[in-house]
Amino acid sequence: MEREMSFSRAETSLIMEPRLSNIHGTAHGGELMKIMDSTAGIAASKHAMGDVVTARVDELVFHRPIRIGDIVTCIAQLCYVGRTSMQVMVRIVVHELENYQEPETALTAFFTMVHMVDGKPAPVPGISPATAAERELYRLGEEKYREIRTKYSKQ
Repeated sequence: MEREMSFSRAETSLIMEPRLSNIHGTAHGGELMKIMDSTAGIAASKHAMGDVVTARVDELVFHRPIRIGDIVTCIAQLCYVGRTSMQVMVRIVVHELENYQEPETALTAFFTMVHMVDGKPAPVPGISPATAAERELYRLGEEKYREIRTKYSKQ
């Protein structure tokens, strides 16, 4: 059984607080990664309808700093499914309170999540992209999935 790609999306928003910052007054990278991991886990859990674990994080890119008081939105979208693993594209966008315009991308990454049942990887349903944007995201996810499989099958 396949699920529509749009079903497997999760979004989390918060205001960046001082407790999440570093000594430079910007968001601590580790705190941002934790938010991304949690949001990716929600998207993957929705799709698998069960427990998931993070197996891998790829291409984590910091595009711009996030300052204390910025509104942060983390968006996770499942983009490709293997037999037991799922590729999740995660993006953090930021709104500045003083100049609230279109959000700017602050971080992006691919997360590989694995569905687990009784401590072992378990099959997940497929996904079906419906729009041109979803088909492009699916293509990117499939590319990342194949890149990982090729890299680790040679070791």
